[in-house]
Amino acid sequence: MTAPPAAGLRDRAVDASALAYLQVDRTGVIRDWNPAAEKLFGWTRDEIVGRRLTDTIIPPALRSAHSAGFARRLVGGDSGGLGHPIEVPALHRDGAELRISMTVDAAEDGFAAFVSDQTDGHRAQQELQRSNTLISAILQHTTAMISAKDLDGRYLFVNGEYERIFQVTAADMVGRAEADLVSASVAAVGRANDDEVITSGTAKTVLEEVPFGDEIRQYVVTRVPLTDPDGSVYGVCTIAIDDTQRRRSADVIAAGEQRFWTTVNNAPGMLYQFRAEPTGEASFTFVSDGCREIFQLDPDQIVDSAGQVLDMIADEDKDAFAASVAASALTLEPWDWRGSVIRPDGTRRWLCGMSRPHRKADGAVVWDGMLLDRTAERSTELDLEAVRSDLADLVDRLAVLSATVPAGPGPVAELTHLVTEKDQEALFDMWRTALRRERVDGVLAGHEGRLLVRLRPRGADEIGISCFRLDGAA
Repeated sequence: MTAPPAAGLRDRAVDASALAYLQVDRTGVIRDWNPAAEKLFGWTRDEIVGRRLTDTIIPPALRSAHSAGFARRLVGGDSGGLGHPIEVPALHRDGAELRISMTVDAAEDGFAAFVSDQTDGHRAQQELQRSNTLISAILQHTTAMISAKDLDGRYLFVNGEYERIFQVTAADMVGRAEADLVSASVAAVGRANDDEVITSGTAKTVLEEVPFGDEIRQYVVTRVPLTDPDGSVYGVCTIAIDDTQRRRSADVIAAGEQRFWTTVNNAPGMLYQFRAEPTGEASFTFVSDGCREIFQLDPDQIVDSAGQVLDMIADEDKDAFAASVAASALTLEPWDWRGSVIRPDGTRRWLCGMSRPHRKADGAVVWDGMLLDRTAERSTELDLEAVRSDLADLVDRLAVLSATVPAGPGPVAELTHLVTEKDQEALFDMWRTALRRERVDGVLAGHEGRLLVRLRPRGADEIGISCFRLDGAA
C-alpha cells in the first residue's frame, strides 16, 4: 500500500535529519531507527529493529531504573519530562559510553525520541568547569584582598579575603564606596590613587596604611585599570597584599604574581575573550598562553589580528563556524563549535570551543570561553574507523560464504552444500533458531574440514550467513 504523501514526507524528513530518531512500542521494543541513529549508536536499522531498547543502548548499571521508569510511564500515565530535552548516559554498540540529549514524546503505541550526541560537549564542559573552578578558587582563597570598582568608586566585586578582613559580604559591598568601610582620610588616599590609574590608564603599586582598631596595617596595593576592548577605562582592579611586617621583598611579590599568571596560563586549552562589533569586525581582547600550542602564535599576535586565527579554520569548517557565531550572537545562547584548523606548519588540529556571550551597551557581543585541542581524541576516532574498515574487509575475504538470504523454511543450497551429511540436522536446527529471530553460531563438519557457521536475523524476513573454514587453507 502506498503511504499517504504526508507520511512519506515525514519519513523522508526523519531519515534526512541530523538528529538520531528512534521509536519504541509499549513493550520497549525498537520499531523505528533512522540513519543518524545508526551513526550515533553503531547499530544498523536492520540489526536493531525488533530488539529491546534496554538491552542495546542503555548502560547496564541504569537498566533496572530505566525499566522501572518505563513501567511507571505506561501504568500510571506519567508524562513528566515528555517534550523536554534530558541529558543521560547511553551505550554505543562497541561498549563505549556516550552522553546524549534526548527529547521524548508519546507516539502511537509507544514513544518516540530525537537524540543528539553531547559526548564531546560534555567533556569540554567538564574541562571548562574545572578551569572556572580553578580560577574561582584562586580568587577566593588567595591571601590577597582583591576588589573591583567602577569609575565612581562603587564596588563591583570583592573576594573572600576582602570579606574576611572587613567582615562584610560580597553581595552587600556591590554598589557601596570605600568610605563606607574606612575613615574619610584613608578613603581619600585610595580614591586619589584610583583616579590616577583611571587618568593614566596604567597600573600603579603603592604602600598604603589602613587602621584596624589600635593597629595600623600596611598593604602593598597594586591598582590595574579595567579596560574595554576599545581601550577605554571602565574601572579599577585592586590587589592588596598585607605587608605589615615589611618582610615581603619585590622579588617575592613578583614571584607571587608570576605563580598566579602561570596557573591561569596552564589551564587546559586556550582561555580567551572574543568580541564581535555590530559592523561585523571581530577581535580577540584576551588569549592565554595556551594559544601557542594550538595556533603556533603568541598571545600578542592574536590580539593584534584576529584574522590570523580565523584564516586558519579549515575550508570545510568555515561555514559552520560562521553560522555558529552568528546564531550565538543573535540568541545569546552558549557558543559550541567543533572543527579543525590548519596551522602555519601545515598540520591540522581538531578543536572544541565553548563560551558564553553577553551583549555590550554599544551592541557588540563578547564571548568568554575556552578552546580545547581534541586532536588526539579525533586521531583515535579515525584510527578506530580505519581498524573497523580493515576488519570488515578481512572478514569478507576470509569467509567461505557471506550472504544475506530470504528466511525460508530451510537453509539455502549454498550453505547445505558446504556441510557434510552427518551435520545436516544440526545445520537445520541452527536455521530454525535463526527463524525465531535469534543469533546463532555453530561449528559443523564441512567437506574440507570444520566450519564456523554464523547466522544473524536481518530485518523482518532475511537471514545473514557467514561461514568460515577452521581447518586448512581457504
